[in-house]
Amino acid sequence: MLFSLADFFYKVKDNHWRGNINFSPTSEAFSALSLQSFTALQSENPIISFGDRVLVTDEPTPNTISTFLWLWSIGAVIVPIRHSMKQEAIMNIASDCHAKVLFRNGKMHTLSISPRQPASETDVKSFSFESTRIVCGCDLALIIYTSGSTGAPKGIMLSHNNVITSINAIGTYLSLDAQEHILCLSPLSFDYGLYQLLFSLKFDCQLTLFQEDFHPIKVIKALENNDVSLLPVVPAMASSLVKIIQVFKTKLPHLKKITNTGGHLAQETIKNLTTLLPTTNIYAMYGLTECKRALYLPPQDTIKKLGSVGIPIPGLEAKIFKAQCDQHFKEVSQGEIGELFIRGAALMQGYYGQADAGASIHKGHYRDDNWLATGDLFTQDEDGYFYFKGRCKDLIKQAGYCLYPAELEAQIELYSNVYLAAIVPHTDRYGDEIACLYVQLNQNDTSHQAEFKAWLKEHLDPSYCPREINFTDNMVLTPNSKVDKQHLISHLAAVQS
Repeated sequence: MLFSLADFFYKVKDNHWRGNINFSPTSEAFSALSLQSFTALQSENPIISFGDRVLVTDEPTPNTISTFLWLWSIGAVIVPIRHSMKQEAIMNIASDCHAKVLFRNGKMHTLSISPRQPASETDVKSFSFESTRIVCGCDLALIIYTSGSTGAPKGIMLSHNNVITSINAIGTYLSLDAQEHILCLSPLSFDYGLYQLLFSLKFDCQLTLFQEDFHPIKVIKALENNDVSLLPVVPAMASSLVKIIQVFKTKLPHLKKITNTGGHLAQETIKNLTTLLPTTNIYAMYGLTECKRALYLPPQDTIKKLGSVGIPIPGLEAKIFKAQCDQHFKEVSQGEIGELFIRGAALMQGYYGQADAGASIHKGHYRDDNWLATGDLFTQDEDGYFYFKGRCKDLIKQAGYCLYPAELEAQIELYSNVYLAAIVPHTDRYGDEIACLYVQLNQNDTSHQAEFKAWLKEHLDPSYCPREINFTDNMVLTPNSKVDKQHLISHLAAVQS
């Protein structure tokens, strides 16, 4: 039975874990011996106390995994960050969450920050303890910092119970067991990557952590050499892999499941994957760090409900509402666009040090009766399946028409020569808001650009077609392999000035 993430420490330490974690391409491995050796070096450390926030960089090594497990066992709150993050950014996060310690690949470093009480804790009662604290499910386990598409970084607080609820729900619909072999391409500072580690610890399955930057040919080799059965990807990764599979006619008979997060998976990509890998189940999914996962599309509905991100995950309620006033929300009619609200035990505790950044929590009649307003726009069909239409803040009003970037991007990516497409808001020389399309074509010469523009004119209503089109050879991605829309917006501002 799993009551907190601290239980994973004892499961591994006491040799009750039957899984296997290795690293590619170094062939390193994590084991009970790795954890025991790391723990022996820590001894009693008076610097770290129960509840302290501790920054941990995400190098894919046995030491990093040991650091996570050991810190959870002593009741610390882990703040995972990219190992490549600049020192100034690290100190900004440390200052925001009041972290005094940083672990980098298993080695501890003290941080010099100005001591001050967190704003969110000014009214908290204090308790003095004489005995050892016990890690409980209600304790804080993680603060995950994300910039996402909403701009300024924010710390998302997740309790042990929040994380365990998500592990159990996702593991249920993916049917995870000890026979699974997962290839993790995402960094451990990204919740999508971190949960692959947690799946291995919970379900005793095999995990291979990819230690290099994403490269489709190298990933295909890793899939083949390790007989991987489950591959979690983000859309940009999936698009790249489809091209390589098509060129080399790769079979991948052991690959049984592909999961997706970090943005919508283009319909053309889904159709290509189902054709190229007919024995592989495709799980289109939707989630946000504030609740980990919210919706998933059962693989038997992949083609029948193409374009949908599915139904609520086990144990979660999802509804689409429109605000009637500050205190009242009304559920929308079938097919009507509104904001997605979700409710369940996986919902975050809140943002660290700031309120209602990005998504927001609306309190109900008792402590845990909360709805999370996701800030994302959806519709629902007659069968209860959800369709993502864009972010509330991403809605672009062009000449009086409401444009939903995610919906348009999905439509544009149906064109066979489109590799990646991203739509961002822009202001034209008259001061009017317009939609600007950035597109990366597989063949990006003048004639193919003209063909694309002609296709766009033919297939998009003129009122909903982006007013500005920019072609790029390489779309800039975030460290989590999402299209970096903030970079595109900054580029537009620089060009305009």
